[in-house]
Amino acid sequence: MRSGYVALIGRPNAGKSTLFNAFIGQRLSIVTAKPQTTRGRILGIVTDNENQIIFLDTPGLLQPSYKLHESMEKQIEHAAKQADLALLILDATNPKDRLPLVQHFLAKNRTPVFALLNKIDLIPEDRVDSLLSDLCTIYKIPEIIPLSALTNKNLDTVFTQIKAKLPEGPQLYPEDMIAEQPERFFAAELIREAAFEHLEDELPYSINIAIEDFVERTDEKSYILGIIYVERESQKGIVIGRKASRLQAIGKQARKSIEDLIQSKVYLELKVKVRSGWRNNESALNEFGYL
Repeated sequence: MRSGYVALIGRPNAGKSTLFNAFIGQRLSIVTAKPQTTRGRILGIVTDNENQIIFLDTPGLLQPSYKLHESMEKQIEHAAKQADLALLILDATNPKDRLPLVQHFLAKNRTPVFALLNKIDLIPEDRVDSLLSDLCTIYKIPEIIPLSALTNKNLDTVFTQIKAKLPEGPQLYPEDMIAEQPERFFAAELIREAAFEHLEDELPYSINIAIEDFVERTDEKSYILGIIYVERESQKGIVIGRKASRLQAIGKQARKSIEDLIQSKVYLELKVKVRSGWRNNESALNEFGYL
């Protein structure tokens, strides 16, 4: 049997989380149009008769501006060191974005790298070959596989190559296990995903979600209490909205996503609280699980 860890590395919005979900066959990692949606390492497991692949979704490569970003950067480094294979995900629509950061990662990384050019469905087909050749030269990589995480084009080819590159080893997780994090973690992520989609400008990056209560019930709706933390008092009213309209919209979207995940009806209660400057506060970051 072959088994091992595979880390997905790349700039924000390169499609890492979409690809991660495509690999797993289930939506475990949240996806939005905004960059830097993923803040921590998310583990997903694929097992068949001959292989077990443990995929690690990671935050996008970035230049840290807050202690939160420093934590995200450490998550990337830890995932790459833990991995048997690093998948470098490049965006076909903007393949040279954050070039110095990607080159810096490649220079210090010691894990074998397998490069992928994602989002080829968004560029003319006759551009793909020349783009692949240029990127191999720029990044000093012998081969880059084109694919589309959205349409699954070449996904089977990538799966086959990943399996061939994994070391021989024992099964590391039970065969029916697809994730390591508990359901309350995914509930918090789905609330944050909904908030990202209903909030504008920089405000989504100032929020964090904590699940204060999660009561599973088989004979009636499960109860979840989620706290949306913001950094300033002025942001609280924006999240709530006029007559609580925005908070209700966030809750409605998040509740449906959580119900789809846990296959159970949910009563979701959301509250908004202020945790001043939490992105630069080590105590808050530790409390929220980032440190």
